[in-house]
Amino acid sequence: MQKVLVIMLLLAVFACKKEQESTPYRNFYGKWIYVTAVAKQYTVSQGDTNYYRIDTLHYGGGDHIDFTQAGVAYAFSAATQRTDSLRYEEITPVFFKLDSMLCEATHISDTALEFNSLDFSYDETPLVKISQTFYSLRK
Repeated sequence: MQKVLVIMLLLAVFACKKEQESTPYRNFYGKWIYVTAVAKQYTVSQGDTNYYRIDTLHYGGGDHIDFTQAGVAYAFSAATQRTDSLRYEEITPVFFKLDSMLCEATHISDTALEFNSLDFSYDETPLVKISQTFYSLRK
């Protein structure tokens, strides 16, 4: 009886063990081509949200970002012919930072990546100004 109890206890411990996966999205890394970006700016005051700007940008296929496993993302702009290096840090399986910008991956597959970035400005008291950009990318 004691052997059965020990075996059941060990099975329960192994079943509850959490995975310590350091790279939550294996297919997140690599070169992604920007397709569209929707930039929204709005203010929040006492629970009310007021949109005052929505812009949509369609990329021509030359702009891309390359996420490396070394914690650096290389972003290429076709308009300026420049490559910028951004510090890239995974915070959770969903949230990551590009330099100081907080981003949330909302969809990822082998061929598509969608994420949004958030920027909060508290200068305009009592309003909170929020800039949010939704990016769609493909491999």
